[in-house]
Amino acid sequence: MSTSASPSQSKSRTSNSSRPISSYLTDLAGGTLKTADGYPDDSIWKSFLADHPVVKFQRPDYFLIFHYTDSCKILYQENINLDLGGANVTLDNIYKYLAPADLLHMRQTDKIMIQLIQERKLLPWDYIYKICANISSPNTEMKRLMRSSILIHRDQQGKSNLGLMYFHDVSGLVSSIKPNNYEIACEPELAFLADEIENRLKKSEGPKINLTRRETEILRCIRKGMSSKEIGTALFISTATVNTHRQNMLRKWEVKNTASLIEKCVERDLL
Repeated sequence: MSTSASPSQSKSRTSNSSRPISSYLTDLAGGTLKTADGYPDDSIWKSFLADHPVVKFQRPDYFLIFHYTDSCKILYQENINLDLGGANVTLDNIYKYLAPADLLHMRQTDKIMIQLIQERKLLPWDYIYKICANISSPNTEMKRLMRSSILIHRDQQGKSNLGLMYFHDVSGLVSSIKPNNYEIACEPELAFLADEIENRLKKSEGPKINLTRRETEILRCIRKGMSSKEIGTALFISTATVNTHRQNMLRKWEVKNTASLIEKCVERDLL
Protein backbone atom coordinates (compact mmCIF):
# COMPACT_ATOMS: atom_id res chain seq x y z
CA MET A 1 0.00 0.00 0.00
CA SER A 2 1.16 3.53 -0.67
CA THR A 3 1.63 5.93 2.22
CA SER A 4 -0.78 8.86 2.38
CA ALA A 5 0.36 12.15 3.84
CA SER A 6 -2.96 13.33 5.23
CA PRO A 7 -6.57 12.10 5.42
CA SER A 8 -7.69 15.40 3.88
CA GLN A 9 -5.80 14.69 0.68
CA SER A 10 -8.15 11.92 -0.37
CA LYS A 11 -11.85 12.19 0.50
CA SER A 12 -13.86 9.02 1.12
CA ARG A 13 -16.86 8.30 -1.05
CA THR A 14 -20.08 8.84 0.87
CA SER A 15 -21.75 5.99 -1.01
CA ASN A 16 -19.62 3.37 0.73
CA SER A 17 -19.35 4.98 4.19
CA SER A 18 -22.18 2.89 5.67
CA ARG A 19 -20.90 -0.46 4.42
CA PRO A 20 -19.04 -2.74 6.85
CA ILE A 21 -15.40 -3.41 6.06
CA SER A 22 -16.19 -7.13 5.78
CA SER A 23 -18.11 -6.46 2.56
CA TYR A 24 -14.82 -5.47 0.89
CA LEU A 25 -12.64 -8.27 2.19
CA THR A 26 -13.43 -10.88 -0.44
CA ASP A 27 -9.82 -11.91 -0.95
CA LEU A 28 -6.75 -10.99 1.07
CA ALA A 29 -4.50 -13.77 -0.25
CA GLY A 30 -1.03 -12.43 -0.91
CA GLY A 31 -2.00 -9.06 0.54
CA THR A 32 -4.25 -8.21 -2.44
CA LEU A 33 -7.48 -6.41 -1.59
CA LYS A 34 -10.29 -7.00 -4.07
CA THR A 35 -13.49 -4.95 -4.06
CA ALA A 36 -16.77 -5.46 -5.84
CA ASP A 37 -17.13 -1.77 -6.73
CA GLY A 38 -13.58 -1.15 -7.82
CA TYR A 39 -12.91 1.68 -5.39
CA PRO A 40 -9.26 2.53 -4.72
CA ASP A 41 -7.89 0.78 -1.64
CA ASP A 42 -7.11 4.04 0.17
CA SER A 43 -10.70 5.17 -0.24
CA ILE A 44 -11.91 2.01 1.47
CA TRP A 45 -9.61 2.41 4.45
CA LYS A 46 -10.36 6.11 4.83
CA SER A 47 -14.09 5.37 4.81
CA PHE A 48 -13.59 2.60 7.37
CA LEU A 49 -11.58 4.87 9.67
CA ALA A 50 -14.16 7.64 9.29
CA ASP A 51 -16.82 5.23 10.59
CA HIS A 52 -14.56 4.18 13.49
CA PRO A 53 -12.70 7.35 14.53
CA VAL A 54 -10.39 5.63 17.01
CA VAL A 55 -7.36 6.95 15.12
CA LYS A 56 -8.64 10.52 15.34
CA PHE A 57 -9.21 10.15 19.09
CA GLN A 58 -5.76 8.65 19.70
CA ARG A 59 -3.99 11.33 17.60
CA PRO A 60 -1.04 9.11 16.61
CA ASP A 61 2.11 10.28 14.86
CA TYR A 62 2.01 7.27 12.51
CA PHE A 63 -0.42 4.37 12.10
CA LEU A 64 -1.11 1.37 9.91
CA ILE A 65 -3.72 -1.32 9.29
CA PHE A 66 -2.29 -4.81 8.92
CA HIS A 67 -3.43 -8.34 8.13
CA TYR A 68 -2.74 -10.80 10.97
CA THR A 69 -2.79 -13.98 8.91
CA ASP A 70 -0.58 -12.86 6.03
CA SER A 71 2.69 -12.38 7.94
CA CYS A 72 1.27 -9.09 9.27
CA LYS A 73 1.04 -7.65 5.75
CA ILE A 74 0.55 -3.87 5.82
CA LEU A 75 -2.65 -2.90 3.97
CA TYR A 76 -2.73 0.83 4.69
CA GLN A 77 -0.35 3.22 6.42
CA GLU A 78 -0.24 6.94 7.05
CA ASN A 79 2.43 9.16 8.55
CA ILE A 80 0.98 12.17 10.30
CA ASN A 81 3.78 13.66 12.35
CA LEU A 82 6.53 11.09 13.02
CA ASP A 83 10.09 12.26 12.31
CA LEU A 84 12.83 9.69 11.67
CA GLY A 85 15.54 12.26 11.06
CA GLY A 86 14.94 12.52 7.32
CA ALA A 87 14.48 8.77 6.77
CA ASN A 88 11.28 7.57 5.11
CA VAL A 89 8.68 6.75 7.76
CA THR A 90 7.80 3.06 7.36
CA LEU A 91 7.39 0.24 9.84
CA ASP A 92 10.58 -1.37 8.51
CA ASN A 93 12.56 1.80 9.18
CA ILE A 94 11.10 2.19 12.66
CA TYR A 95 12.19 -1.36 13.50
CA LYS A 96 15.55 -0.77 11.82
CA TYR A 97 16.36 2.08 14.22
CA LEU A 98 15.01 0.48 17.42
CA ALA A 99 17.49 -0.48 20.12
CA PRO A 100 18.33 -4.18 19.49
CA ALA A 101 17.15 -5.33 22.93
CA ASP A 102 13.86 -3.44 22.55
CA LEU A 103 13.25 -4.87 19.08
CA LEU A 104 13.93 -8.41 20.32
CA HIS A 105 11.49 -7.96 23.18
CA MET A 106 8.87 -6.41 20.88
CA ARG A 107 9.04 -9.33 18.44
CA GLN A 108 8.78 -11.87 21.28
CA THR A 109 5.75 -10.09 22.70
CA ASP A 110 4.09 -9.79 19.27
CA LYS A 111 4.48 -13.52 18.64
CA ILE A 112 2.80 -14.36 21.94
CA MET A 113 0.05 -11.80 21.45
CA ILE A 114 -0.85 -13.15 18.00
CA GLN A 115 -1.19 -16.63 19.51
CA LEU A 116 -3.40 -15.34 22.33
CA ILE A 117 -5.59 -13.27 20.04
CA GLN A 118 -6.41 -16.39 18.00
CA GLU A 119 -6.82 -18.65 21.04
CA ARG A 120 -8.95 -16.31 23.14
CA LYS A 121 -11.21 -15.03 20.36
CA LEU A 122 -10.97 -11.38 21.30
CA LEU A 123 -13.65 -9.13 19.90
CA PRO A 124 -13.09 -6.40 17.30
CA TRP A 125 -11.97 -3.10 18.85
CA ASP A 126 -10.52 -4.87 21.88
CA TYR A 127 -7.48 -2.85 22.95
CA ILE A 128 -4.60 -5.31 23.06
CA TYR A 129 -1.45 -3.77 24.48
CA LYS A 130 1.11 -1.02 24.21
CA ILE A 131 4.87 -1.25 24.31
CA CYS A 132 7.63 1.36 24.53
CA ALA A 133 11.06 1.38 22.91
CA ASN A 134 14.17 3.50 22.35
CA ILE A 135 14.94 4.50 18.78
CA SER A 136 18.03 6.12 17.22
CA SER A 137 17.24 7.53 13.78
CA PRO A 138 19.58 9.55 11.53
CA ASN A 139 20.25 13.21 12.40
CA THR A 140 18.25 13.10 15.65
CA GLU A 141 18.89 12.35 19.29
CA MET A 142 17.59 9.19 20.97
CA LYS A 143 13.80 9.09 20.85
CA ARG A 144 11.21 7.11 22.75
CA LEU A 145 8.25 5.61 20.91
CA MET A 146 5.09 4.03 22.28
CA ARG A 147 3.36 1.52 20.01
CA SER A 148 -0.24 0.44 20.58
CA SER A 149 -2.22 -2.36 18.94
CA ILE A 150 -5.95 -2.95 18.51
CA LEU A 151 -7.83 -5.86 16.92
CA ILE A 152 -10.32 -4.38 14.46
CA HIS A 153 -11.78 -7.24 12.41
CA ARG A 154 -12.39 -11.00 12.35
CA ASP A 155 -13.11 -13.09 9.26
CA GLN A 156 -16.18 -15.26 8.69
CA GLN A 157 -14.51 -18.19 10.45
CA GLY A 158 -13.93 -16.05 13.54
CA LYS A 159 -10.19 -15.76 13.01
CA SER A 160 -8.42 -12.51 13.83
CA ASN A 161 -8.00 -10.77 10.49
CA LEU A 162 -7.14 -7.08 10.73
CA GLY A 163 -5.26 -5.06 13.30
CA LEU A 164 -4.60 -1.38 13.86
CA MET A 165 -1.15 -0.32 15.05
CA TYR A 166 -0.23 3.24 15.93
CA PHE A 167 2.88 5.03 17.21
CA HIS A 168 3.37 8.05 19.46
CA ASP A 169 6.63 9.90 19.95
CA VAL A 170 6.77 10.20 23.75
CA SER A 171 10.32 11.56 23.96
CA GLY A 172 9.13 14.72 25.68
CA LEU A 173 7.14 12.78 28.27
CA VAL A 174 9.57 10.01 29.20
CA SER A 175 13.17 10.71 30.22
CA SER A 176 14.36 7.14 29.71
CA ILE A 177 12.86 3.83 28.72
CA LYS A 178 14.85 0.75 29.60
CA PRO A 179 14.67 -2.42 27.45
CA ASN A 180 11.57 -4.54 28.07
CA ASN A 181 9.64 -1.57 29.48
CA TYR A 182 6.07 -2.14 28.38
CA GLU A 183 2.50 -2.03 29.54
CA ILE A 184 -0.26 -4.47 28.65
CA ALA A 185 -3.87 -3.36 28.77
CA CYS A 186 -7.07 -5.10 27.70
CA GLU A 187 -10.75 -4.65 28.35
CA PRO A 188 -11.62 -5.18 32.07
CA GLU A 189 -13.10 -8.62 31.41
CA LEU A 190 -9.87 -9.64 29.63
CA ALA A 191 -7.45 -8.37 32.26
CA PHE A 192 -6.29 -11.95 32.94
CA LEU A 193 -4.46 -11.87 29.61
CA ALA A 194 -1.76 -9.63 31.10
CA ASP A 195 -0.69 -12.38 33.51
CA GLU A 196 -0.78 -14.98 30.75
CA ILE A 197 1.42 -12.84 28.50
CA GLU A 198 3.91 -12.35 31.35
CA ASN A 199 4.09 -16.10 31.97
CA ARG A 200 4.61 -16.95 28.30
CA LEU A 201 7.28 -14.27 27.94
CA LYS A 202 9.22 -15.72 30.87
CA LYS A 203 9.08 -19.19 29.32
CA SER A 204 10.14 -17.92 25.89
CA GLU A 205 13.12 -15.98 27.24
CA GLY A 206 14.72 -19.03 28.86
CA PRO A 207 17.55 -18.75 31.40
CA LYS A 208 19.30 -15.39 31.53
CA ILE A 209 22.99 -15.35 30.68
CA ASN A 210 25.18 -12.46 31.76
CA LEU A 211 28.73 -11.44 30.98
CA THR A 212 31.43 -11.29 33.63
CA ARG A 213 33.58 -8.16 33.86
CA ARG A 214 36.49 -9.92 32.11
CA GLU A 215 34.24 -11.30 29.35
CA THR A 216 32.87 -7.83 28.72
CA GLU A 217 36.38 -6.42 28.43
CA ILE A 218 37.42 -9.12 25.97
CA LEU A 219 34.31 -8.73 23.80
CA ARG A 220 34.76 -4.98 23.61
CA CYS A 221 38.32 -5.54 22.42
CA ILE A 222 37.11 -8.07 19.83
CA ARG A 223 34.59 -5.51 18.52
CA LYS A 224 37.52 -3.15 17.96
CA GLY A 225 39.17 -5.77 15.73
CA MET A 226 41.90 -6.72 18.19
CA SER A 227 43.56 -10.16 18.03
CA SER A 228 43.84 -12.47 21.05
CA LYS A 229 47.50 -11.48 21.45
CA GLU A 230 46.66 -7.76 21.36
CA ILE A 231 43.84 -8.28 23.84
CA GLY A 232 46.13 -10.16 26.20
CA THR A 233 48.68 -7.35 26.08
CA ALA A 234 46.03 -4.69 26.70
CA LEU A 235 44.46 -6.57 29.63
CA PHE A 236 47.75 -7.92 31.07
CA ILE A 237 46.74 -11.56 30.66
CA SER A 238 48.15 -14.34 28.50
CA THR A 239 46.95 -15.10 24.97
CA ALA A 240 45.96 -18.58 26.16
CA THR A 241 43.73 -17.05 28.85
CA VAL A 242 42.03 -14.84 26.25
CA ASN A 243 41.37 -17.86 24.02
CA THR A 244 39.99 -19.83 26.97
CA HIS A 245 37.53 -17.04 27.72
CA ARG A 246 36.50 -16.91 24.07
CA GLN A 247 35.80 -20.66 23.93
CA ASN A 248 33.92 -20.59 27.22
CA MET A 249 31.69 -17.78 25.97
CA LEU A 250 30.93 -19.65 22.73
CA ARG A 251 29.83 -22.70 24.72
CA LYS A 252 27.85 -20.67 27.26
CA TRP A 253 25.94 -18.75 24.60
CA GLU A 254 25.65 -21.75 22.24
CA VAL A 255 27.02 -19.92 19.17
CA LYS A 256 29.58 -20.98 16.55
CA ASN A 257 31.75 -17.87 16.33
CA THR A 258 32.53 -14.60 18.08
CA ALA A 259 30.56 -12.56 15.50
CA SER A 260 27.36 -14.38 16.51
CA LEU A 261 28.34 -14.02 20.16
CA ILE A 262 28.73 -10.26 19.86
CA GLU A 263 25.44 -10.01 17.96
CA LYS A 264 23.60 -11.81 20.76
CA CYS A 265 25.17 -9.63 23.43
CA VAL A 266 24.25 -6.46 21.51
CA GLU A 267 20.64 -7.68 21.13
CA ARG A 268 20.45 -8.06 24.90
CA ASP A 269 22.04 -4.66 25.48
CA LEU A 270 25.03 -6.19 27.29
CA LEU A 271 27.71 -4.32 25.33
